[in-house]
Amino acid sequence: MRFVWAVVAFLVAVGLIGTGVARLALASEPDTVTSPIAAADAELPYTVIDADVLSAYPGQQGVTITDDDDEIFVSYGRTSDITAWLSDTSYNHATLAEGRAENGEPRVSVDVVEPTNEYADTGERVWWNPRDSDLWIEQLTADGSLQRDFALPEGMSLLVAADGNAPAPSEVSVTWQTGEITTPWAGPLIAAGCLALLIGLIFWILGFIHLRRRRGPRRKGSAPSGRGRRASRGSARRAMWAIPTVTVAGALLAGCTPSAWPDLSKDPTPTPTPSVSTAPDAEMPALTDAQAERIVASMAQVLGDADRETDIELGSKRLTGAAYDMRKTAYEIRGDVEDWKLPVALPEGPVSVLLPQANDGWPRTALMVVGDADEKNPTILFASQQSPWETYKISYMGSIVANTELPQLAPAWMGAVVVPPESSFLEVTPADLSGTYADIVAHGEESEYAELFDVEGDAFLTALNDKRKTTLDTFNESATTDDEQTAEMTFDQRAVDGDPVALATFDSGAIVAVPFLDSETLKPTVDDGVIKIPDAPEIEHFVGEEETKTGLTTYYRSQLFFYVPAKASEEKIRMLGFSYGLADATLIEDDTDEQSDEEN
Repeated sequence: MRFVWAVVAFLVAVGLIGTGVARLALASEPDTVTSPIAAADAELPYTVIDADVLSAYPGQQGVTITDDDDEIFVSYGRTSDITAWLSDTSYNHATLAEGRAENGEPRVSVDVVEPTNEYADTGERVWWNPRDSDLWIEQLTADGSLQRDFALPEGMSLLVAADGNAPAPSEVSVTWQTGEITTPWAGPLIAAGCLALLIGLIFWILGFIHLRRRRGPRRKGSAPSGRGRRASRGSARRAMWAIPTVTVAGALLAGCTPSAWPDLSKDPTPTPTPSVSTAPDAEMPALTDAQAERIVASMAQVLGDADRETDIELGSKRLTGAAYDMRKTAYEIRGDVEDWKLPVALPEGPVSVLLPQANDGWPRTALMVVGDADEKNPTILFASQQSPWETYKISYMGSIVANTELPQLAPAWMGAVVVPPESSFLEVTPADLSGTYADIVAHGEESEYAELFDVEGDAFLTALNDKRKTTLDTFNESATTDDEQTAEMTFDQRAVDGDPVALATFDSGAIVAVPFLDSETLKPTVDDGVIKIPDAPEIEHFVGEEETKTGLTTYYRSQLFFYVPAKASEEKIRMLGFSYGLADATLIEDDTDEQSDEEN
């Protein structure tokens, strides 16, 4: 009888599981609504599908675009960024109209937006093709047709175009999913089937055991050892436990998908959705993580190509300020000194730290650390975007000092504020930082500002002092003849022209980048003294001479990154990273020539 019940349970299990699987396989597609986006002016090169259209129904939206004449371009980004990029031209703007159509579907209105020229004072557009703008979070291209599902965050719109000159694709539609794919009884049916299968297996095992007990007397034979009996019983136990485990796991698996179960709640309690509380007038961060990764990849490619070709015009697409000046000089030296080392390279990623300025307007600034956090010397940089139509350009770039801990920064979704050069809330204003540090370099712990700086942990100061000592020792050996010093070497340091960049940290301090200049001056100390420079082709590049009777000064340019705490803090100003390179060399003018010029 047990075998009969087992067979019945097996048949019931097959029926239940089969019905549940069939319901899953035959599940109907959810209801959808599709609305065409008809351009108000079919000749305009841009169409914007506003965020309120895309969010007419919750969930994801499907966009379908067809154009047999031109390549299709689609990008998405913040609505304010897209409209800023289009502020100097006309475009079609699809928005959600008030009310609904008679069938309940949303009503989409398309109007032509005329130029506002709101950002004309920030810069001038240099190209009309929307491809590769740093404002886009993602961009797509396709030939003939493009179909893509999006699930965009609030405040994100779509830009549709061809190449910025040809009319935008005219066949555009948005599809919303109005219901969820559900199979409310598939889960219970499969779970019940698994339970029936388990019951059937139990009856089958019990029947098998009962059958063995009813057998007649066995012939005598050698009895298995105690160990063998224990092994057989252990195997049987394992088999009995293994089968229920598999079936119970199957039942649990069947119930892991919420849509496969019926909603039995009569009065569901709403679950609060986490949200960021911001002031109504709070500005948004200028960059997202996705944008930063794409921008850094572009920067790395441009700088890599510029380094290979020593082409500063190409490099200028992603460089400005102190970073541009340092690379320009290095490229010029490379023209005469083939193996001259170039400034720090930029890896393609990842962006391990992103601190964007919270700013809805322009210019915009961002701090990034590029490279894995556990690398020895990841790259730190400040980049800025001057207008909606320009790219982000690196103004300062250097290597982070080994074992350096960055201060606590605001998360990327919050952003930070730019600290003005004359800010009095910091221990030293950004405008005075380079000059103040020059005094530290000159006097070390004897400087009047030594208490403000972490002098002992300053890797740049240590490296610069070591370099100067080695250079001076080598020079003194070559400048001494018959115990007579024939020349002298002196050092100097000072702030250099260039705007500092500073972004606030979470503790009201700031990360500040400044340019810095130090120099070495060689002068003969005897009347017939001559300074020879035959083993320094990089110096010859600037002075065009192999020797000098008057002396020369060699200049070195640095890009320095500091953490500057708030004035009330007990922390000290710390060096975070730097880059260093030869900047110039000049011959010292003859005093006799200068006097003659004055007399004449």
